[in-house]
Amino acid sequence: MRIQVSEAELSTLSQELHTKQSLALSRRTDRTFAALMVLQWLGSIVAALTISPRAWAGLESSVHFHVEAAVWLGLLFGGLPVTLALTRSGHVSTRHVIAVGQALMSGLLIHLMGGRIETHFHIFGSLALLAIYRDWRVLLTFSGVVAADHFLRGAFWPESLFGIHAQESWRWLEHTAWVVFEDIFLIASCVQGQREMRDAARREALLELSRRSVEERVVRPLMESADALRDSMRTLTEATAEQRRELARQAGALEETRVTAEEIRQTSLVASQQATQMMETTAEAGGMGVAVEAAIGRSVEGLAALREQTADLTERIRALGTHTDRIAGITRSVQDLADQSNVLAINAAIEAARSGEAGRGFSVVAREIRGLAGQSVAATQQVRVVLGETRTRIQGVVEITRQGGERMSRGIESIRDSGEQLRTLSSLVKNNADSVRKISAVVSQQSAGVAQIFNAVSDQTELMRTSMARLETTHAAADGLRHVTDQIHDIIALYQAKN
Repeated sequence: MRIQVSEAELSTLSQELHTKQSLALSRRTDRTFAALMVLQWLGSIVAALTISPRAWAGLESSVHFHVEAAVWLGLLFGGLPVTLALTRSGHVSTRHVIAVGQALMSGLLIHLMGGRIETHFHIFGSLALLAIYRDWRVLLTFSGVVAADHFLRGAFWPESLFGIHAQESWRWLEHTAWVVFEDIFLIASCVQGQREMRDAARREALLELSRRSVEERVVRPLMESADALRDSMRTLTEATAEQRRELARQAGALEETRVTAEEIRQTSLVASQQATQMMETTAEAGGMGVAVEAAIGRSVEGLAALREQTADLTERIRALGTHTDRIAGITRSVQDLADQSNVLAINAAIEAARSGEAGRGFSVVAREIRGLAGQSVAATQQVRVVLGETRTRIQGVVEITRQGGERMSRGIESIRDSGEQLRTLSSLVKNNADSVRKISAVVSQQSAGVAQIFNAVSDQTELMRTSMARLETTHAAADGLRHVTDQIHDIIALYQAKN
């Protein structure tokens, strides 16, 4: 990219920079000479106090004139330059006043030192310091004041300038010539310095204009792009952070869903197992119901046969009761016959008694018959008692058999009702078995569906974890890119701040 700079702008800006640099240089040099003036003033006072602090007139002494001259003339020569250096730093008049004050301070020091030739080097050192201004006119001002001082004091007071009463009228010209000799080189140096300052100002102006052009054409668009990129990266970082939080919430929800699906799957497996067990139990109950129904049928048949046998037994026992009654009747007949035999035996005994000896044998027979009749009556009575007891017991057995038959009839009816209910229950069990088979099939399908849901949720959870890992990588990359963007933005901002 080629950068073109306007010559007019370059000249104007280089002049502004040159003026600014010259002003800064002048202000620094003004402050330097302000401090130097104070030091020279203090030095002149020390020199005056060291060399001739007092003057004697006979026995009387007073402060020497040199001390007073050092104090007051030094204050006069240095006071105005210091004041201007502090209040009007950088002005052209200030540097010329400083040059005049520095030349007069040199003359004062030469006077206080008794015109020592070594002190004259203060003039050459002052010239070198004044050359810092890079203004050759200041050197001419200083040199003119020094030449005038040497001319006047060389003509009217050579002791204060040369230390002796010199008769050579050209000696001040020699000193002035050496000053002019140094001025030649210092003026050339000042001109060269001004030229270098202008060249430096031009280069700086060119650099500034180039920087402005670069900033206008490159840096500013780059800054705007960096700002836009930083905003985009901030938005991307915030978006990825929000997506990470949302995915974290979704991952938590999926994990809860997976746990719930696992619980449902376990519950479905248990329900399927229980349904299978219920179906098996129902089948067993159905088989047992059929067996029990058959057993009840056989029990009903057996009870019916038993009832018939009981009825037959009742009839037989009743017949036995009838035969017992008949036996009782026969017994009564036997008892009647025994009573009649007893009566006949009594009658025979009576007749035998009447017959006497002839009827004694008949009396014995009658007595035997009566004994047998008594025994027959007794036996008949015992038989009647036994038959009465037997008849009573037969009647009790008949009653018990009748009651048992009635109970058996009721039991048979109850068993028949139970059989009907059991048939109904068996039908219900069969229907329940069908329902349980259907429920088992549905539960099996549901278990398979739950297993598929669990597998799908597990796959979704794994995909969510993978997405979370990728999003973390994206977030880290976006965060790193945001840091790089911030660094680029800071570097551009630092470049703008420095320039």
